[in-house]
Amino acid sequence: MAAEMDNLDIDNPALDPELRRIDDIFVRSYYGKDLETLWSKIFDPSFVFMDGADGRKVERAEFDRGCLAQPPYRNLVHDQVATRIEGDTAVVTARNRYEREIEGKWVAFNTRYVDVFRRVNGEWRCFFATVYKVS
Repeated sequence: MAAEMDNLDIDNPALDPELRRIDDIFVRSYYGKDLETLWSKIFDPSFVFMDGADGRKVERAEFDRGCLAQPPYRNLVHDQVATRIEGDTAVVTARNRYEREIEGKWVAFNTRYVDVFRRVNGEWRCFFATVYKVS
């Protein structure tokens, strides 16, 4: 089993620093409501988001509205990062912990995401993402 895990990188940015950097920009851009960066630097033109709660495909317009409509957040912790690279395709998963302001109260959230990237002309671009709540 250890041989199968050779390309699994958990909380170790050494495997592919550019992929880790791009994924970190993805997370911060999403929570920062920076759609310009997401669509110009992170997402592949074929990007698809799947709602982790119900499994449905979320179209771009709905994704953008959801991103912009997020309530304020604080104390974002981005950890348990793991990547798997096979040629020009990579999967990144991590946990995000944060607090959101809901009806005037700060509420703790824990989510896990899975992002799938492909390398095009030397640049990593995300073409699939999903996020779901975890306890």
